[in-house]
Amino acid sequence: MSSNPKSIRPASHFEPLDAIDERLLAALVDDARISNKQLAELVGIAPSTALMRTRALSERGIVQGFEAKLSLSAIGRSVQALVAVRLRAHDRDQIDRFTARVPHLPAVLSTFHTSGSVDYLLHIAVASTEDLRDWVLDNLATDPVVGHTETTLVFEHIQGNHGPLPD
Repeated sequence: MSSNPKSIRPASHFEPLDAIDERLLAALVDDARISNKQLAELVGIAPSTALMRTRALSERGIVQGFEAKLSLSAIGRSVQALVAVRLRAHDRDQIDRFTARVPHLPAVLSTFHTSGSVDYLLHIAVASTEDLRDWVLDNLATDPVVGHTETTLVFEHIQGNHGPLPD
């Protein structure tokens, strides 16, 4: 780890959350765009304290960012699929080659490196089933490190909890 005081500590260095941290996190999970003033009022602390503690949660690696949530159908990517991928071999070079390229392709929403019968599970979104077929053929079937794929269409994606907090 760098000696830079602004460097982010990995989340693996677990420091317990106190009640204020938990309330801050719950409010941010509920509405990441909440103003600092509103956040402070909701949690019952001074705005300067809210700002300082929110920054500390980011520096500790607990809050990893804020992002816009898009309507996939509104941007022309209404067909979602989960693509299970099994690599031909499990050597570091092939794993590194796959992970350096595939998760960064525009259609890929999420990549999960898994145990069990498949090595990776990709969540992708494209415009049509034809685009899905072409995407799998162009990006996976022709990749020499990929041994097998299985594609499952997503009928509905039901979001879970975005920030599970201890009770």
